[in-house]
Amino acid sequence: MLQVMTASVPAPPRRRFFASKQVSTTTSETDALCNEIRQVCRFDWMLFDRIRLSDTTVIPFALIGPKGLFLVLQNEAVVEWMTEESCHVIDPMHGRKMFTPHPINQSKRIVQMVRKTLKEQGIVLPIHGITLFPNAPQMRTERIKFPMGHSFNDVRAFIVSKKSSPVKEQERKQVAFYLAQQQE
Repeated sequence: MLQVMTASVPAPPRRRFFASKQVSTTTSETDALCNEIRQVCRFDWMLFDRIRLSDTTVIPFALIGPKGLFLVLQNEAVVEWMTEESCHVIDPMHGRKMFTPHPINQSKRIVQMVRKTLKEQGIVLPIHGITLFPNAPQMRTERIKFPMGHSFNDVRAFIVSKKSSPVKEQERKQVAFYLAQQQE
């Protein structure tokens, strides 16, 4: 009898759907996000990570579900104080200094870019953005009109707070297909 030894074929990477499938994670931040979102989003939610919109724009996480598309953006700056017009960081050598470009303006620009891209494809749905500052737990804010937080717990609270018209399953599938194509 002839036995043929073949190399094992690696399993294709799993998509991160929130039904009963397992989520393959690589970092503790991704674990935290998935665990938090699973508590809020039991069914009909899909999570995508590292979505490249252009050569310079990468969205860390995008979540599509019945309440719309949620873009979870991260900023690694150690921000001390932020208003709608200015953002101040602490530089160990020089003290407080202005941080440019303003993180909130960057986030708004990314949300508008995604909204415009989806609209060109004929998809109109609620798009929400939230910016996380994980390295700035002591950040003070004044009159900021864009949702922001420090951890993925804030993402959960933000998703729960949104009361928008439900997104149809067909639109969710279209957006999920687009995001899957743009994933790195």
